Amino acid sequence: MRTLLIIIMVLSGIAFIWSALLMSPKGWIWMGIWWMSGGNEYGSKKSLEGKVKKIATVAGIIFLVASLLLPYSE
Repeated sequence: MRTLLIIIMVLSGIAFIWSALLMSPKGWIWMGIWWMSGGNEYGSKKSLEGKVKKIATVAGIIFLVASLLLPYSE
């Protein structure tokens, strides 16, 4: 059981990091980097960003639950 929880934590952690890296950056530092890279963004990414936020939320909840259950596993 303990090994399964650790595997779940690793996979959900990877999914969370992946989804956090795919989110569109917001803030002054990112705007400067975006401007230097050309800043051409065609189309809307709202649907993709919504899915990425859901993935990040679910992965975070799974990681939290697995972390809370880990000390009680054998």
